[in-house]
Amino acid sequence: MNPSPLRLPLLEFLETQHKRIFAVRTGSPADYIPELATVNPEQFGIALTMVDSTTHAVGDCAVEFTIQSISKAFVYCFAIEKLGADRVFEKIGVEPLGEAFNSIRLKEDNRPFNPMVNSGAISCTGLICDYATEDPLTAILDFLSKFAGRQLRVNKAVYDSEKSTGDRNRAIAWLLKNNKQFDSDVDQILDVYFQQCSILVTAQDLAVMAATLAKNGVNPITNKRVVSPETAVKGLSIMVSSGMYDYSGEWTYRIGLPAKSGVGGGIVAVLPSEFGLGVFSPPLDELGNSVRGIQVCQELSSYFKLHLLQGEDRSEHCIRNVYDLSRIRSTHTRKPVDSDTLDQYGSRCSVIELGGNITLMQSDAITRAITEIVDQEFIIISLQKVNKVGTGAVKILREFLQNFEDTATKILFSGIQDGSSNQRDVFESFKKFAGRGNLHFPNLDQAIEWVEGQLILIYGRYQSQNIGLDGLIDQPILTNISPSELEVIKENIVCLDFFPGTTIISLGQETDGIFFLLAGKVEITLGDGKYLATVSGGMCFGELALISPNQTRQANVKASSNCHCAWLSASALNNVFNQKSHLRSKILHNLSVILVERLNRSNARVALNT
Repeated sequence: MNPSPLRLPLLEFLETQHKRIFAVRTGSPADYIPELATVNPEQFGIALTMVDSTTHAVGDCAVEFTIQSISKAFVYCFAIEKLGADRVFEKIGVEPLGEAFNSIRLKEDNRPFNPMVNSGAISCTGLICDYATEDPLTAILDFLSKFAGRQLRVNKAVYDSEKSTGDRNRAIAWLLKNNKQFDSDVDQILDVYFQQCSILVTAQDLAVMAATLAKNGVNPITNKRVVSPETAVKGLSIMVSSGMYDYSGEWTYRIGLPAKSGVGGGIVAVLPSEFGLGVFSPPLDELGNSVRGIQVCQELSSYFKLHLLQGEDRSEHCIRNVYDLSRIRSTHTRKPVDSDTLDQYGSRCSVIELGGNITLMQSDAITRAITEIVDQEFIIISLQKVNKVGTGAVKILREFLQNFEDTATKILFSGIQDGSSNQRDVFESFKKFAGRGNLHFPNLDQAIEWVEGQLILIYGRYQSQNIGLDGLIDQPILTNISPSELEVIKENIVCLDFFPGTTIISLGQETDGIFFLLAGKVEITLGDGKYLATVSGGMCFGELALISPNQTRQANVKASSNCHCAWLSASALNNVFNQKSHLRSKILHNLSVILVERLNRSNARVALNT
């Protein structure tokens, strides 16, 4: 028996609400426009489009109906985008009216109260007609089509019906003309306005259009920017205060989402940064809003606690860890004298690991944390687990980090890469708040490795590097071996030199020997190129040959500088052990000490979740 398919909870919620709310029989389709009165009142569709482009659709989501007053919100965005917010504000106010949407009344300064009532919408269309003088309707149609992600069209029958019954709108338009709201011909503006309201959309179109506003003006389906973030915010602001006509106050009180309704039966609602909702159901209440549409929005907002003023607890601390380099090291394997230096001076560098969303409040916490360790020589700030940096946080961090430009403390950043698709926004924010002198590294390990090198350079004990075979005596894996044992090893050694970029060991290659790195530096990576570790002169690599001879190599080793190596092949190694039987146990003991030290370092990282 095949298991039943898993149900998506959000889609299941919408299906449940659709079934329950469909039973509501109050309200009736708009009849003051004859063509709208003929619409089937049983039609009911709900569509929700996430900003990641996923759409959940239930019911009659593909049925076309006329957009009507919902067009006002998007044409208003068009006017702002093309003419500028200041120019539009000179002509159209932003205050709620408190009267019917078709009221013939202007503000004391002879401006319409807002762009969501007919006077403001006609004025807005007039501004578009003044802007796009050759073909304003096509300009509006193309613009709304970009919002919907497909080419929209006008329903001529509804347009004709609106035009034949639009005397009240004609009166409003002449009042606006008399107050010099626009320059274009009144009849032309009304003709465009009637057609603008007669554009055909579906509930799914409305969801995509709303999601475009939710995504700060970027259509989540086409991934193309339609309006600027500033325009999107202004459009949503008007939808909050005036989008539901004389019901706007109660709508905000009960539901709390930016929204716009139309007498065609549609409603759009927006949850910024998350989704756009489109609902279609023709029966309207006495205020001209879809009865079922309002109930869908009420249930969605109430059940998921989506009211914009009901903010979730954002007090999660973005500072995940703070520690110094006396506790944590990079994966760079260094000779004992350098490790001793880092044991002594590693505490002069602190690491602050950040994660989650950095808000204004969180940025203040970061500045306070840095202030507490301001006497450090180096401070590494890891952004690897950061999802987003808010605009306010960028400003706080930029101003704070400028204080370090003339100080002895060196600030470094890690965990961000230019071109990384999943951190593109974080990298753009980083460029705004980091100074030109701030180094940044792709990952935390590389940043720590760089600081270790600086600490060794400043505080390390100078030790002339013996790049000959006599340097073998300093190899940790050869600790406590006798002079005679060392001589046997030297007799079986082959000296090899490698140029930078040369692959010394390849993944899958047979473990045919061990390399003693006398001088230079090598980098160890996995098959996919992921960085694992660095080994410097005075250390060895390829130790697997001591434990599992004739097995295959588990990583790639490449010279990152000119390298001088002493190679002891597997057969030579056996020869050495045959001559000096106690040498095997000594070397394996030393190897176990090295591996335990590496394990302790790894455990320290795990304990700090780095």
